[in-house]
Amino acid sequence: MFKSIAHTLGTRLVIAVFNLILLFITTKLMGAENKGEISLLVLNLSVATIISGLFGGPSLVYLVPRFPMKNILGINYVWTILSSLAVTAFLSFEFLPSSISLDKFFFLSLMECTVATHMMVLLGKEKVAQHNYLQIIKIAVVIALLSYYKFYGEALNYSSFELAYAFGLGSAFLISILAIIPSQATSQKAVSLIETIRACLKYGATVQIGNIAQLLNYRLSFYLLEIMILPPQLALIRIGVYSATLQVSEALWQFARSVSIVQYSAVSNMEDKLNGLKISMQLARLNGSVTMTGIIILSVIPESLYVLVFGQEFQEIKSHFLILAPGILALSYSNAFSHFFAGIGLHRINTESSVFGLILTVLVGIPSISYFGTMGAASTASLVYFAQTIYQFVRLRQKFETGLSELIPDRDDLVQLLSLIRKSTKA
Repeated sequence: MFKSIAHTLGTRLVIAVFNLILLFITTKLMGAENKGEISLLVLNLSVATIISGLFGGPSLVYLVPRFPMKNILGINYVWTILSSLAVTAFLSFEFLPSSISLDKFFFLSLMECTVATHMMVLLGKEKVAQHNYLQIIKIAVVIALLSYYKFYGEALNYSSFELAYAFGLGSAFLISILAIIPSQATSQKAVSLIETIRACLKYGATVQIGNIAQLLNYRLSFYLLEIMILPPQLALIRIGVYSATLQVSEALWQFARSVSIVQYSAVSNMEDKLNGLKISMQLARLNGSVTMTGIIILSVIPESLYVLVFGQEFQEIKSHFLILAPGILALSYSNAFSHFFAGIGLHRINTESSVFGLILTVLVGIPSISYFGTMGAASTASLVYFAQTIYQFVRLRQKFETGLSELIPDRDDLVQLLSLIRKSTKA
């Protein structure tokens, strides 16, 4: 398993670099207003992806080893079309803010949702490398096209990003289809379609309710900022600034995400829960150690450097980041807890945590954003992330008598971390 983590970490480092390049392009070269529009587009596509996962989503990692592939794919393809139509209808009635045309959004959401399904299928088959390469291909194509526009003097704006993102999604869509063809050929178990639908809905619905709540914990502030700040142009600028801060902050999760991808796949295929717990707690300690190191580094970087890299409009990134830091650290531990619960089929606990966080987000976020704008959004996010992690740990302790001492890194963890880093550089 740690070999797969090392490979995924190497891939995630590449993705992190690409994300920073894309962040530079969408901030320094495009400005805060365009960044705000782009953030709303990506958020709306994320909403479509989560709704399309009602019959699977991340729970496909758990379901794929246990049910026929043709049933799982057929169910998810049909639901993807319906969910993409539903979210497009929301846009048509202006329930979700967006400047993209309806036909373009439907096309993008259809591809985004299908690629997301294929990636979960690959994880369910423990094909971690193919899953990782799809992520790289998608972002690499977007960066390549935007760089092409810049080199040849084309305008870099929201429209150019929209086109580049469509090409990136299209490339990942075509390659993902080729990647899952062998998975269909090796499907096992003769289970009826009705039985598969029941299982997909049972696990998928539970997971996706939690994922919808968690997405809103991460991004509800975008919608609140868009509603509460006037005029609309200023709202887009503030969303752009806050979105850039979140991207810088969430870059610290690259290690945790590398770990969680492999952890979820491995724990889902383990029979011994206690062995899965032992591994998950070690990974939680590694996540916390790496994230804390990253927080320290980003905290000592002078504000002038952030301005140099991202532009004058984004000078508040550091002040926002310092507020977000405690929550970011807490979620690095939460990442391991969540994927352990998901891997052993206890999706309900993750859903409870996310719903609990969403209630806090609404209760605290609305007044905070109303009075303090993006600083209020950052404070709310940090509080919610911390509260969610505490909730998950309490539930973990109730079920497995886990102690706080198990969250403190030791010498063996450091040795394991250094080994992973060495292997990732060779991956």
